[in-house]
Amino acid sequence: MMNRFRLRPTAAALFVGSALLLAGCGQPGQEPDAAPASAGPEDSAPPSSAAPAPETENATETESAAASPEASSSADASAGDGSCSADQLAASIETEPGAGAAGSVYRTLVLTNTSDSSCTLAGYPGVSYVDAKGKQVGAPADRDSEAKTVTVTVAPGGTAAAQLRQTNAQNYGDECGLTDVAGVKIYPPNRKDSLIAEQETVGCSDESVVLMTVGTFQAP
Repeated sequence: MMNRFRLRPTAAALFVGSALLLAGCGQPGQEPDAAPASAGPEDSAPPSSAAPAPETENATETESAAASPEASSSADASAGDGSCSADQLAASIETEPGAGAAGSVYRTLVLTNTSDSSCTLAGYPGVSYVDAKGKQVGAPADRDSEAKTVTVTVAPGGTAAAQLRQTNAQNYGDECGLTDVAGVKIYPPNRKDSLIAEQETVGCSDESVVLMTVGTFQAP
């Protein structure tokens, strides 16, 4: 009886033996699992969805399209219509005897063609007072609504004239901001370039006060 009990393995012993056998032997042809490799920067970065940057225009061409008014003035009028540009002209303001009236004076704005070719003036010039540094003083001139527009052809050495009424700034007293001016800035009709006619007088810095009224250019 004692020998038979010794030959019969217990259930616990059978379980332990099977576990040891399985641990020592893997399935045929299967490598032990390797530790997962850490992802590098290239593996972890998401794929880029940005499209290639489109080709841009030449910077010089783009900037030239947004030229300043002074640089683009020729595109406004001198491209082929023959109008007078500021660099073709000289300006002066003349006062005729007995031209004063009720606190204002009627003067003549004269433009002389100093170039070697004829050009034209038609319509109202832009007019404003400026100080010694060329900075505008006060409001620009109003337009005389009764003036008629004609086209004046100005030959080399020739002139065209526009009536200019100037009101005495002293009429408004110190409240208008009395300011010394050195001249009148003039923009030829339909142009963005300008020239200055020298005239030392007094203007108003208050832009609500209009001291000048200008007419259209006429033949002398």
